[in-house]
Amino acid sequence: MRIYRSQDRDSIIQMIDSIYKEYGDFIYLEGYDRDLLDIENNYFSNGNFWVETANNDDNKIIGSIAVKKELDYEDTALMKRFYLLPQYRGLGLAETLHDTVINWCKKNQISKLHLWSDTRFTRAHFFYQKNGYERGEMIDRNDGAMPYQEYYFMKLL
Repeated sequence: MRIYRSQDRDSIIQMIDSIYKEYGDFIYLEGYDRDLLDIENNYFSNGNFWVETANNDDNKIIGSIAVKKELDYEDTALMKRFYLLPQYRGLGLAETLHDTVINWCKKNQISKLHLWSDTRFTRAHFFYQKNGYERGEMIDRNDGAMPYQEYYFMKLL
């Protein structure tokens, strides 16, 4: 795993789009996914963005995760862009990505980590609950390629 580099952008977009397609959806850079067009400005001023790469190929992006401090709440951060290609799931890489965010939060005095997750991502929901997140409300969203719903998850650190 390593920190995002500007040349990773298109590979990250392709990876996330392929994961969305598992669920009959596609990436929507004009709406929900527009943060991916400028990762540096959207994440590095108050957070971080990491990528997981394939063995022996530092340029093949197979996963990602990001975190941003909430500007209104000093001790709270939002986890975003937590994706892993299907063939790499179940190998412990999700735990490694997640631990990286947890460690970043602890170093930055974050005591509450939260996220939103598409209701279709049931495997991810199991991961969150296994790792101490509590599931909250469900909301309807209209900023994607098609309408969707998300669950709120929160964890105290």
